[in-house]
Parts: sequence; C-alpha cells; structure tokens
Amino acid sequence: MMTLDCQLTFRMLLEAMSCPGQRMTLPDSAEESPFRPACTTILHTLLDADTPVALAYPDAAAEHWLRTRCYAPVVPPKDAVFAVATNWSWEEHVFPIGTEEEPEDSATLIIEISTLQGGPNLILRGPGIQSTRAIAPEISARFLPFSQHNHALYPRGIDLILCSGRDFLCLPRTTEIEEA
Repeated sequence: MMTLDCQLTFRMLLEAMSCPGQRMTLPDSAEESPFRPACTTILHTLLDADTPVALAYPDAAAEHWLRTRCYAPVVPPKDAVFAVATNWSWEEHVFPIGTEEEPEDSATLIIEISTLQGGPNLILRGPGIQSTRAIAPEISARFLPFSQHNHALYPRGIDLILCSGRDFLCLPRTTEIEEA
C-alpha cells in the first residue's frame, strides 16, 4: 500500500475516532485480502512488525496475510494491540483493557460486519458528539450490553472500529451507547 494511502487512512481514522459514529468511506483498494476493503486498508495503515494483532476466529489465510502483507506478529488475543473479529466471533474479556494508570495498554478491536445500516437504532453520546448521533449497524445483539459495560470501564476499555465494505466508523470507549 502506498504511503499516501496510509496517511489519508490514518487521518480519516483520527477524524472518525474524534467524531464517534461518523461514517467514513475509504478510496477503492485493488488489493486482494481475506478481509473487507475498509478492514484491509486500516490494517495496512496500523500494523507493522512491532504491532501485535490477534484474530478472533481461526483463519489460516487471514493469519498468513497479516504476517506477509503487514509483517505483523499474530498473537493470542490477551497480548494484542489490535484485533480483528467478525460479527462477535470473540469473547470480549480476552482482550487487554488497560489499567487505571495505563489505559493506553488496551486493544483496539476492528469488527467486520455486513452493513453499517439496517440494524437496531442506537444513540451515541459523549466527547466528539455535539448532542447525540444515531447509528444502526447490523451487529450482534451482544453489542449493546458489551458497549455499555465497556463504557463503564472508562478510562480502561476497548476502542472499536466497525467495518463494512469500504465504510467504517469508530466507537471509542468514551462513547455512551444506548438503544433508541
């Protein structure tokens, strides 16, 4: 992936993390990978040989791609800085959530879902959201209880990136999520 593409993606990730729930669309990527296009581009941007990543599901092709294309060490979920999951193919308690003193030692979980719309209506509140923001990702019923528990852990917790096709949105741990 070209450096300029990674720089653009990184800027988009920063904007999405600072504006939770704002849908972002990445440029087309011709690269073949076992992941959805947005996830592929984000992984290329965030991973390198010093950034451990976990797969929340067994997939030899995905593990091979992460090692050979991103040069990232694939580790158990408890040791990950980043992790990739499908629509809740993981158990949330195995990912690092940081500590009160070092909340930055938590994982960022990248979740591939079928669509960012058409699911249950959710209302977001918190830093980066003027009043409220509505989203409707098509995601597991476990998402709402998990996200509420995750928010209650603040400053510890997991930051989330939801990917579908070329689109993604971010839900940092500071975001309060409730059903509409």
